[in-house]
Amino acid sequence: MFKSGILVMLITLVSRVLGLARSIVVAYYFGASAGTDAFFSAFKISNFFRQLLGEGALGTSFIPMYNEKVGKEGEEEGKKFIFSILNIVFIFSVIISIGMIIFSDEIIKIIVSGFSLETKEIASGLLKIMSSYFIFISLSGMICAVLNNFKCFAVPASTSIFFNLAILGGAVFFGKTYGIKAMAYGVLVGGFLQLIIVLPQFFKRAGMYRFKIDFKDEYLKRIFYLMLPMLVGIVARQFNTIVDQFFASYLESGGVSALENATRVYNLPIGVFGISISTVIYPALSKKIVNKNFEAVEEDIKRGLNILLFLVVPSMAVLTIYSEDIVRLIFEYGKFNGRAVKITAESLFYYSLGLYFYTAIHLMTRAFYGMKNSRDPVKFSVSAIIINVILNALLIKSMEYRGLALSTSVAAMINFSLLLYTFRKKYIKINMKKIWVFLGKVLISTAFAVGMSFYIKNIILKLAVFSAVYLVLWGYSLYKKKLEVF
Repeated sequence: MFKSGILVMLITLVSRVLGLARSIVVAYYFGASAGTDAFFSAFKISNFFRQLLGEGALGTSFIPMYNEKVGKEGEEEGKKFIFSILNIVFIFSVIISIGMIIFSDEIIKIIVSGFSLETKEIASGLLKIMSSYFIFISLSGMICAVLNNFKCFAVPASTSIFFNLAILGGAVFFGKTYGIKAMAYGVLVGGFLQLIIVLPQFFKRAGMYRFKIDFKDEYLKRIFYLMLPMLVGIVARQFNTIVDQFFASYLESGGVSALENATRVYNLPIGVFGISISTVIYPALSKKIVNKNFEAVEEDIKRGLNILLFLVVPSMAVLTIYSEDIVRLIFEYGKFNGRAVKITAESLFYYSLGLYFYTAIHLMTRAFYGMKNSRDPVKFSVSAIIINVILNALLIKSMEYRGLALSTSVAAMINFSLLLYTFRKKYIKINMKKIWVFLGKVLISTAFAVGMSFYIKNIILKLAVFSAVYLVLWGYSLYKKKLEVF
């Protein structure tokens, strides 16, 4: 299982690096300006519903329901179940996309009311272009959830590579001619490629497509009942993103872009480590819970949390202590000036304080979903979001964009703490001693790596020394014990 995790991490790393390259290209051609603010805001809105379906509530609810249905009724009924869900996803996504096209002006006016009239008009036009992206990504996301359950991880993990390549191509080849609109068309093409790339593997496992919805299927009703609490939580999280956009729209021009660029950097370890590990663990975890093998469930969770400590804590150190150097290395080209570097680096610093909590939340929520409990993660998510919004309002005057980033980190810490405490209380009393001891070792080795690299001026050499020292300190243990070290 964890070998599959390494493969997914490597593919996700390529995808996230391309995503970072995408941000570099945007920064080079367009800087951090009103135009980029409009693009990022419109993209977030077109992306709003994506996590409700394939990559969020529906995809997560599908795995335990499908496994149960196949166990009781067989593979053929399981396939009918898959196609019923996909047909519902298609109908829903088409309706939402049409709604975004018709009401784009009104949506933009409500969500980013602080933008100037010109920026609002640009954002509305971009939203119209990108609205159909939702259809492609919804179907792709749901198919990826199906493939993950069939232990096909590589193809779903690689879809974002094609998405990022499409946007990169749009910016590089058409950016000078069509301006920021080239990015929007790149998003649309990227979404289409994400769907096309998963279809061969899907049809190989599920057979010919069936245009039928079995509304009498008991599991179809149950899956929507199970996903309702998740839906509330995901809507709340997406609403939280929109609220951040609302506050950021009142900051200086380029503030939204600075937050977006900082998010792109700290999302690299979240995607490569947190999402990859939870994606691979979840199907196996679900089956172990069904078989009531709770000892193995505890071991998987502890190992997952420790692997995240090993990978994410040094990432936190690098992204906070060396934040300005990293932003200069990645973004300071073309129209991306010194002021843009400063606000992006400061945003990155405060976002990165919550990096471990962001990644570990993905693992813990799936542990709850495996127990068919989607209510508690939603309650905690909503609570954390309320705290985030309150902190946004309190800190935006004194800390500006820094306050928005810090609020997100504090909210993530609260969310993770509530998840871990409640899971231990309700289900499995995870032995924390091993985790605390492992954290101590990680902190010591990270501090030593920082000490050895801190005074080096060149950022590339600095990162190379940091990585080398950290890996050397763990090398013998990893060689001897392999995964048992975690």
